[in-house]
Amino acid sequence: MSTRSGTVAILGLVFPLALALGQQAPPASPVPAAAAPQVDCAGFITTDKISSDTFISDGANNDLESYLRQFTLGESVYLYSRRKASFSVGEQFSLVRPAKELFRTTRYNGEHWTLHSLGKPFEDVGRVTVTGLTPQGAVAELSFTCGPVYPGDIALPYQPRTIPAYVPTAFDRFALANGQLQGSIVAAKNNAQSLKLGDVVYLNFGQGKGARVGQLYRVYYVPPSSLRWAVMFSPPIPRETVGEVVILSALEKSSVAIIVNSTRDLSVGYGVELE
Repeated sequence: MSTRSGTVAILGLVFPLALALGQQAPPASPVPAAAAPQVDCAGFITTDKISSDTFISDGANNDLESYLRQFTLGESVYLYSRRKASFSVGEQFSLVRPAKELFRTTRYNGEHWTLHSLGKPFEDVGRVTVTGLTPQGAVAELSFTCGPVYPGDIALPYQPRTIPAYVPTAFDRFALANGQLQGSIVAAKNNAQSLKLGDVVYLNFGQGKGARVGQLYRVYYVPPSSLRWAVMFSPPIPRETVGEVVILSALEKSSVAIIVNSTRDLSVGYGVELE
């Protein structure tokens, strides 16, 4: 069974069996919408200014002082503050860097303008814990990583992220618009094109329009007119619900979500609507 459609397939077996027995299907129990690494490595798009005052200047075992040196989990790196901010042993910092990968390939017309209008994209790199203090700055251990860590990665005060719950349900594939908050998937983590269960996506609305962590949105698809022949003479067709996403984090103009249900691979550009 494909993992992309596993949730829907299982529910499709449970509900008919319950009806045949004259019973109501038991309500599904909430499950975590994502694993901790998925939440902590999701990235974000923000209109806030991200200060690069504190950053990784270097690390142990880098005699050549190469900016291409990759640091990994458990290694020691050096934190430096341009403003000479004080550090304390045990203090934790999140590591981020500009998400340049999102701009390497264009998935739809106007994508770069859309992303810039939402703010500046950043990718999560990992987390460090200060283990020692020196006159040159702080020594910190990489306590969690999303991938390789490099000199120049930005260090921000660590703030834990909530893992929202999700209640699996069978959705109506041809549900009509319900008048709730709508938007679209404008990008995906690592600029992925074909999206499946567990993939992280970015939406073009945020707290300013009512987005909140834990909200469930249906993902729908309407074929663009350019893909249909004889547009002037083609009858209208219904939109199709093809998946669901749960909000992992929301900033002023954008949200980060994870795909929790799908009937097939999804794509950047698909619409979303609050359930």
